[in-house]
Amino acid sequence: MSKSNVEAKIKESSLAIMVISLIGAALTACAGFCQLLSDTERISDDYAKKMMLKTALSNIICSVILIIAAVIFYRIAKNARPFTKGNITAIRIIALLFLINAVLPSIIVGMYLGFAKISIIGSGSIFNAALCFFFGEILRYGNLLQTESDETL
Repeated sequence: MSKSNVEAKIKESSLAIMVISLIGAALTACAGFCQLLSDTERISDDYAKKMMLKTALSNIICSVILIIAAVIFYRIAKNARPFTKGNITAIRIIALLFLINAVLPSIIVGMYLGFAKISIIGSGSIFNAALCFFFGEILRYGNLLQTESDETL
């Protein structure tokens, strides 16, 4: 495969993933806002109300993560260069948002219900944050290699 064919495939694939990310972001945001705006007066259990709040906040944070991912894939689709400083920064922001998603909703619910009644940390989000930080470092190294390659040519 020639370089232009590879770049065309990268652009095409990135565009498809961008669209999927935007659809996922829209659906997740709708779910989060529906939970925030739902009629909680019918629910008598205070714990259930606060857990709905936790889930809504988590959904909204996840939709922001998907929007940032869509921006990354848009940039890649535009210039077929994944190893840019902007993408590295965006990956690090996604990692930070995963950490926030692991802790913030539980802290907010814990303030209302007491911390003994809730799970404090979402281990899945912490694992995702670690993966994103690691992937950001891989992109940073790729950026360094790309810069060296461009300067050599």
